[in-house]
Amino acid sequence: MNKLTNPNSAHNSSGAIPPKPPLKNLPKQPLKSGLEILSVAPPKSDLKPEQIQLSDLADSPIPAPNSTLQYRAIGVIFGQYVPSTEHFCKGKLTAVDGTVIDAVVLGRVMPIIQKKLIPQKNYLWIVYPRTINRTSQLYLQISGVWAPKETGKADVDLDSNVEDGYFSIRGEVLEQSIARNYVIVKIKRVDKEKKLPRARARFKLKLKGILPSNAIGYFWDITVQRQGHNLTITSAKAIAAMPKKPPMKPVRRSEPPINAQFSPPVKRPRI
Repeated sequence: MNKLTNPNSAHNSSGAIPPKPPLKNLPKQPLKSGLEILSVAPPKSDLKPEQIQLSDLADSPIPAPNSTLQYRAIGVIFGQYVPSTEHFCKGKLTAVDGTVIDAVVLGRVMPIIQKKLIPQKNYLWIVYPRTINRTSQLYLQISGVWAPKETGKADVDLDSNVEDGYFSIRGEVLEQSIARNYVIVKIKRVDKEKKLPRARARFKLKLKGILPSNAIGYFWDITVQRQGHNLTITSAKAIAAMPKKPPMKPVRRSEPPINAQFSPPVKRPRI
């Protein structure tokens, strides 16, 4: 497979949005090898959508974002899906590096796996990642598969133009720890057909790596590479500052007048 070219590199080379000077309060700890921060200082929040060049991933399992502030967490893993004996939609996805990851198959993909794919063969799976809070283990939702030959799409190139283990993460950075080398990103899900409950409409994703010290509270476009069960940041770019929530107004209770006289409650006799 061809290695994915960084979609954010075109943004800096075009000069449409010149970056601000580097901040002085960056972390003293050196960045990990392979980590490239494309935009050190977050840009202003009043940027117009046409000013930001979105990545062009035509004919690819991962399409370009359809809006500047589109939340998403999607990636690809090359490997074999093995369903459990109890339920076909629940099983294990074994990557080619030997990593075994718990996975569930979404309903629209089940007929393709059962009728069109060859059993015990490796495929490039399109997945939605989740990270378990307690163990930080990776958990996957299989939403599709890149198999043009098996699915009868002869006009589509067999090469997916993305590298195995590539993930695109777009969301608000809520937390990061330089000492523990992780970043927490909030992802929102939108279903046009029905309103999702709060527990399903948003979730947090734990990434391995660090961003600039002022990254919290900004919307980031982050490129991630899977390493075992870790989603490791390889490049990142701040898009805009997220609006701050207005402070909650304190609830004021009505106070009785100063000269008000209170009479003791009258107990009614039981009948």
